Amino acid sequence: MIHVQDLCKSFQQTPILTDLTFHLDAGDRLALLGANGSGKTLLLKIIATLIKPTSGSIEVAGYDAISDPRAVRPLIGYVPETFDGYAELSIEEYLEFFAGAYQLERTQRSSTITDVLDLMDLGALRERKIGRLSLGQKRRLCLAKTFMHEPLVWLLDSPTSVLDPQGQTEMGALIQELGEMGKTVILATNRLADATAACNRVGILKGGSFAVYVGLADIPQQRGNQHQLEIEIMAGTDAAQKLLEGKPDLISFEVTDSHIQIESQMADAEIANLLRDLIHAGVSVLRFQKSENWLEDLFLTVARGED
Repeated sequence: MIHVQDLCKSFQQTPILTDLTFHLDAGDRLALLGANGSGKTLLLKIIATLIKPTSGSIEVAGYDAISDPRAVRPLIGYVPETFDGYAELSIEEYLEFFAGAYQLERTQRSSTITDVLDLMDLGALRERKIGRLSLGQKRRLCLAKTFMHEPLVWLLDSPTSVLDPQGQTEMGALIQELGEMGKTVILATNRLADATAACNRVGILKGGSFAVYVGLADIPQQRGNQHQLEIEIMAGTDAAQKLLEGKPDLISFEVTDSHIQIESQMADAEIANLLRDLIHAGVSVLRFQKSENWLEDLFLTVARGED
């Protein structure tokens, strides 16, 4: 669906993207990560044919996005990070304008607008001026506009940054559903939770290219299912310290007055036995949580320049 080969982009002889190569199939959902200024937004704009690269090639559904952008644009749904303009238009007028721009059949426009407004929970606001919308409502409107022409490729730039927790959860479900429909999604985000909740691939930009480009399902296997255990306690720190010192199979652990933090590769049955042993040793356990912070660890490893 998307094939990028040796992509480079420089501004005033300063390289931003360098020799970037990757491929996405229909249904793939790529989480595009990287520090601010790493080129995430720039890459989306280049694929959307809004900016020409300095060199390299881009194909979208078999079309050359550089030499034939008119063939590519109808296939793409681009949701930018910021929403500007159109303040005096109502939501309905805005969508009618884009229905015409997308050349939707006139007989289908009204029903299509109603459908996308209901999908984005904006049906009750269709007469409201865009200038009076909140940031979250504007983001939902931009998504509604993108749905109208049913693009094959979705380019989403930080779509959850202004959404409330419910909206963030709904966005993750939406991205997963797009993948199930065979759409290809590139999600530029600074929220690692977005990546793990919605995507099947991750690419971390650094120095103009991917320092990491891998399937999310492959990372825990490569790391040996390493995870972190967070245990909140009320009493028994000395007993916990002594017990954990006697378990050499732990990667690391730290005991404070109110918490125990453990890095391990234990199976669930071994974790259950550990909790039982802590309680039998007199440790008052209030709360337990198992989390896999492998993506956060991976991102920090890249940011620090480690192998």
